[in-house]
Amino acid sequence: MFKKTRVSTAAALLAGGLLPTLLVPAMAQSTGTTVEKVETVVVTGSRIVRPNLTSSTPVLAISAETMSNLGMENFADMATQLPQFTPAFGSSRTQSTFSGVETSGLNNANLRNLGTNRSLVLINGRRVPGGTSTDTAVDFNSIPTANIERIEVITGGASAIYGADAMGGVINIITKKNFEGVELNVSYSESRKGDNKNPSASLLMGGKFGDAGRASLTLQFDKQGQVSCADREFCKDDFSWFTPGNPIFGERARSGVGANGRFFIGNGTFTRRGNSVTDANGNLIPFVTATDGYNRNGQRDLAIPTKRTLVAGDIEYKLNKNITAFGEFNFANTSVESNFEGHPFQSDQNTIGGVEASIPVGNPFMPTAYRNAMIAANQTEMTWWQRFSDETMGGNRGATSERTMYRTVLGIKGELDTLAGFGNDWRWEVSSTFGRTRVNLGTEGSVGLAQLYHGLRVEETAPGSGQYQCADVMARGTGCVPINPFAPYTQAMKDYLMVDTRSTGQNSMNDTIASLSGSVFKLPAGDVRVAVGGQYRSLSGYLDHDTQINLGSVTGNQIGDTDFVKIKTKEVFAEILVPVLADKPFINSLNLEGAARHSSSRGKTYDTWKLGGDWEPVSGLRFRAMKARAVRTPVPGELSGIGQNFGVVNDPCAVDRIDENAATDGGLRRRNCLADGIPAAYDPPQSARQSVEGFSGGNANLNPEKGTTWTYGFVFQPSIVKGLSIAVDRFEIRVNDMIKAIGRQDAVDLCYDTTTRAYCDVVRRGTHPLVPGANYVLRAVDEQLKNVATMDIKGVDIDVRYGFKTGSFGDFDLSAIATIYDEASLLSYAGGPTLDLLGQAGGSTTDQGFIKFTANGNIGWKMGPYKANWNIRHIGKADMDATSTAAGFPKIPAHTYHNVRVGYSLNKGTELYAGVTNLFDKKPPLFGSGRAGTQALDTIPGYYDVFGRSFFVGMNAKF
Repeated sequence: MFKKTRVSTAAALLAGGLLPTLLVPAMAQSTGTTVEKVETVVVTGSRIVRPNLTSSTPVLAISAETMSNLGMENFADMATQLPQFTPAFGSSRTQSTFSGVETSGLNNANLRNLGTNRSLVLINGRRVPGGTSTDTAVDFNSIPTANIERIEVITGGASAIYGADAMGGVINIITKKNFEGVELNVSYSESRKGDNKNPSASLLMGGKFGDAGRASLTLQFDKQGQVSCADREFCKDDFSWFTPGNPIFGERARSGVGANGRFFIGNGTFTRRGNSVTDANGNLIPFVTATDGYNRNGQRDLAIPTKRTLVAGDIEYKLNKNITAFGEFNFANTSVESNFEGHPFQSDQNTIGGVEASIPVGNPFMPTAYRNAMIAANQTEMTWWQRFSDETMGGNRGATSERTMYRTVLGIKGELDTLAGFGNDWRWEVSSTFGRTRVNLGTEGSVGLAQLYHGLRVEETAPGSGQYQCADVMARGTGCVPINPFAPYTQAMKDYLMVDTRSTGQNSMNDTIASLSGSVFKLPAGDVRVAVGGQYRSLSGYLDHDTQINLGSVTGNQIGDTDFVKIKTKEVFAEILVPVLADKPFINSLNLEGAARHSSSRGKTYDTWKLGGDWEPVSGLRFRAMKARAVRTPVPGELSGIGQNFGVVNDPCAVDRIDENAATDGGLRRRNCLADGIPAAYDPPQSARQSVEGFSGGNANLNPEKGTTWTYGFVFQPSIVKGLSIAVDRFEIRVNDMIKAIGRQDAVDLCYDTTTRAYCDVVRRGTHPLVPGANYVLRAVDEQLKNVATMDIKGVDIDVRYGFKTGSFGDFDLSAIATIYDEASLLSYAGGPTLDLLGQAGGSTTDQGFIKFTANGNIGWKMGPYKANWNIRHIGKADMDATSTAAGFPKIPAHTYHNVRVGYSLNKGTELYAGVTNLFDKKPPLFGSGRAGTQALDTIPGYYDVFGRSFFVGMNAKF
């Protein structure tokens, strides 16, 4: 029987060797550190026990010390610092304010920019429930960091090993399994502005019990404070940059929906200033955006305050010398409360059942000057806009979200010298993982449209009484209050109009796995090792919104429920590792490995596989390659549900865009626009461009996505330079049948840029009060999910590090990792144009670009009780999006950030530390409106620091 070892310690050392380092490559060997011999281990991306940590697939290992060096308590925040990851657009603490209440405050990781649900997150090789009730993307807010030993990342397909979703790769969180004693961590950080306050405390306890048991318990509390746009120069006021040239800040960029109202009479729009709707000469006061507009940015959260309470535990007990029972437990409660500006009510858009809450000419509260103007214009109903904000209603909109996650693992594992005389060193395991996430979501600051409609239809209680009531008898029976939109609202009016809504949902995950691995026979080069097994997995979820949201009877988006969906998957799998040759001239070792998995789900079957190997011609140089097929199956939120959204869509028929492609399309766009009756000089106002609606929805007939990945490269560790490690790996990823809704901007562009008029069926034009007489204003673009897209990504990962000792000057660890993309393209539908995403930082909210070059470097130093760390993060030069540079917008310059940390050990177990992030207080760049790929924010927080210089201090004590 093989000898068991302290894998959690030895594997971590073998996985990197250069300790402490910023990032530890799992392929590097120990550099002078004496470690206990590991006879058999299991690496991420395989179920085979093997004699070393070499793998044909590159594995990036991130030590717990790495996160500490940057003062971070959440891996999702750490991920954006790494070249292999990109920002999680729409699902991070700094980018989800406008993504909807379901995703508000989430903190996901986006590996290879393939999307947060195309990577599989594991804890000790087993699944974790998704962060929402309808998706599998894991919210890292629910995972403690205090008990993490390391995090291993495979940046390539691994579905043959772990099943569906491991398309972009695997993030495997390895916890401390053999911890003994007590470890206390306390830390605090805040920005130089005094916000983004982050107090954190954790307690890890572990030890042995009885003669055969061990257990650990982790408690962690973490709070990340609010950051308001009002407190940052780049977003404290509204911003507009639709055409090249100088961007517009402040009054001229403000919203055309003002707090005092905007009233449409004839061909004009008018407002109230102070308590009057007329000027000193008795003329109606025209609405002027620069004077009467609304500053949205000043009311928005730049970072959503988040509170986390986390508990984790694990236990093992040896039933006898060969059989061990084990269990894990995770509990997380996360609460967020986001704030953003009041709703921009527009009676012509925010209709209920197609009925507009307009103002009748007979409304007794209507100023005489307005009534006379309406009569003169032969107008009986008035369209009106108003910002239902803090100024008008005593409060803005907000989203409150509480997410509770439970996860349990129960299992039994054992070891056998032989399997009925066949093979040797067998390991078997049966485990069942159950996970559940419950969400309780609230939206505050909505206004009831039915209340508004009935409250505007007013009559006297009796002729000449001067007392008023709602005209509708049934509405009066439900407490209708007459509404006067031409003056400040009374408290009674506010109480009647304001509506808070809720949404509740739950996902459940069951994952049962039985596996057996061991050596089946011996070749001259070593043992042939295999793993076989079966897996049953089920995933269910739903999201139930209040009826007002379903009916669209409150301000905000109309959203349908995501019905309960349960997905069952049955799988069998096998894996093999064959040592072909060893100890031959120019073949120190040559190994082949492969895996296959057959799956059945939702009445469909699919197969995934991997095939590769590694070759070490001489000591210190190893080549490796792996080809794999991976899949991602649809999730409940893609199979069901429909929702309404609003946002910026740049009309391709607008005067500044109609000839944008004239040099290459021969005037096709212009001809199509003119054919739809849109004048070539059409110049829609800013408000029309910024509030285009649309519906997006699921599709019950979706099929699994299919991905093929290639990785090949080498690891070089020259014996003449002890401590040096160089790894270079090429990656090529293609995703077919990608589940995607054609982006709203893409859809409307394709409608006018193709001879077949593709996607014109989802584009709706009509009238708009700001463009009198026009029936061609872009009003809506819809989306539906389909298996339509193909994505290709290619690039190179580079990992260089060097660790050395100087004696009297201390020990140094130098490291640098970089990712260079040379292809990133998206074919939105078969036969359509290919969208080049290479070299862009932003894009749309559904299609983000790939910056060509990003890197992260680190210099670590240790001498006696002193430690210091200098981290450098580089984001290369990039376009704003696919069309920005051609349209005349400037490129986003390269950005480099510096972070430092110093530490002092009081004794063997206690360290005090302090650090600074964004040392030189570098400001984020601004993007053209709608080009950053973020909602309602004109930069990308995941790439560019939005907090400014920040400070952290902490203490780590072990007893």
